[in-house]
Amino acid sequence: MRELVGECELTGGRTLFLRNGRPVVALVSHDEWLALKETIDIANDEALRAQLAQGDEEARRGQVMEAEDLMESSS
Repeated sequence: MRELVGECELTGGRTLFLRNGRPVVALVSHDEWLALKETIDIANDEALRAQLAQGDEEARRGQVMEAEDLMESSS
């Protein structure tokens, strides 16, 4: 087990544990678990999803500000 944890931590590899041929547990690094948790939190936040969709739509229409322009306007 120690080897699996070390491999997961160092390489980001995942290990799937099976029972009777069916997946029951997945071993992932803590960083990946945090990323998955954040993704789930975003998926469950309707207001945030709406803001992200609005930002995507603005970007699609070209209504974006370049980072350089933003830095110049704050100086």
